Amino acid sequence: MHVRPSRWRLAGIGAVAVLLLLAALLSLRSGPTPPVTAAGASLVSGRAVSNAARAPWYGMRVLIDPMRFTEPLFPAPVQPRVNAEAGVLVDLDSRTVVWERNAHDSLPPASTIKLLTAMVVLENFSPDTVITVTHDALGQAGDETKMYLKAGDRLTVADLLTGLLTVSANDAAETLAVDTVGTERFVAAMNAQAAALGLHETHATSPVGLDDPLMRSSAYDLAVLAAIDVTQWPLVRHIVSTRYTVLSATATHGAYYLSNLNLLLGIYPAATGIKTGYTGNAGNCLVAMASRNGHHLISVLLNAPSYIYSQSRALLDWGFVHEGLPTQLPTPSPSHSPSPSPHH
Repeated sequence: MHVRPSRWRLAGIGAVAVLLLLAALLSLRSGPTPPVTAAGASLVSGRAVSNAARAPWYGMRVLIDPMRFTEPLFPAPVQPRVNAEAGVLVDLDSRTVVWERNAHDSLPPASTIKLLTAMVVLENFSPDTVITVTHDALGQAGDETKMYLKAGDRLTVADLLTGLLTVSANDAAETLAVDTVGTERFVAAMNAQAAALGLHETHATSPVGLDDPLMRSSAYDLAVLAAIDVTQWPLVRHIVSTRYTVLSATATHGAYYLSNLNLLLGIYPAATGIKTGYTGNAGNCLVAMASRNGHHLISVLLNAPSYIYSQSRALLDWGFVHEGLPTQLPTPSPSHSPSPSPHH
């Protein structure tokens, strides 16, 4: 005897059929994940396909690093006296946050974003790669920080990174982007790199850091970028700890005399780097690192007063005492230290 199915049963059968059809269509569209050979190529229907063919459109690598800092459930009972819109102090050795204020607020980072620029460069280019400076990478405004590159100069990646991380050279930043893969691809790689590290409060619109409504980062994200830069690449550690250096003239470029803008290196014996920043919207910014008895702390202050160096020194000193390491006194007075230069 034929039994007529109920409306609910028919609806259920229809829903299952629709789901099966959708699954089939998705399978046809995406296909199975091809196996990977030992040589790093994928096999599709028995044919080897280079992974490069499946690379992102900007065609650059990103570093995968699980760097994270554990944040405390409760603040320390005694807090440092810091005047800044946002900041963080992290213990690089234990991967913990020691102090924070609005650490995840997304703010203008100024030239501290060059920590991300340097990361993209070193993940994709050898330090001894030679780059020719073109007119397209020059033309910075008069008040921007520069190493005063000239079109036709040929410098290594290491030379350009030295200018980038000491005098915060915007012409070096543009050269590293424009004269390698082009600004659009380079900035795309910067944002892909931030995403790969889980730094969701960071978005770059240029390799330089000048004010832009979409140029953002946070104190926490910048601490992670700084920590990865100095642990991954000895070259970065060397550059950011150097107070003054000369790139001697060669057959391919003139001499460059570079004084590090990070005045903390001169007023705080424990300081070992890392990057300054200033624009009208960002205010005074400083990512600083210090070492004492083999113990390493990184501080970040964003939109701080002009006495940001004494603020950073006090914060790092507080951190060392909090971690059980005695302070080192005396240190030179920072009361008359100039604020960071404009637009760097």
